Amino acid sequence: MVNSNTKIALTNLGKYNEGELVYKWVDLPTTEEELEEAKKAIGIDGVIYEEWFITDWETEIDGLRIGEYEDIEALNETIEAYENLTEWEAETVAAAVECFGYELKEVIERIDEFNLYSDISNEYDLGYYWAVESGCYEVDDKNPLSRYIDYEAFGRDINLETSGGFTSKGYIEETR
Repeated sequence: MVNSNTKIALTNLGKYNEGELVYKWVDLPTTEEELEEAKKAIGIDGVIYEEWFITDWETEIDGLRIGEYEDIEALNETIEAYENLTEWEAETVAAAVECFGYELKEVIERIDEFNLYSDISNEYDLGYYWAVESGCYEVDDKNPLSRYIDYEAFGRDINLETSGGFTSKGYIEETR
């Protein structure tokens, strides 16, 4: 389980248009009751003031983007799903969002379709991993041909032939 430390500044749109900034920070995920209390606290009464928007947000989730008129219920569900991930899954999600540009929610829903290799940061590492560490090929010190393997070129070919890429978290590949 990870903690997203996500919060939004829920702001009264009507009062904002009148020149008054009335907002309340809301921690996500939240309950319907807490959200209704926050709306009430900023003057959303359903009569004079009905509309709200998000003026600011803070989060520790890599790749999360929050818009001014975000659907809070959908955002809340995404944050809740994120917080149910393991640390490793959260790293995988961050890498997939960085590499492929997918929305956070989509990656969370498809988490099993990604492999993250956190120790691989370049083509040499990728080639070495596939040739030596993965067991795909028999390469050892006793085999004189192992000295002639160009791990960087091999890694470059693997990178070109797979659906993956290098990220700040390591090498990520999409398996579907």
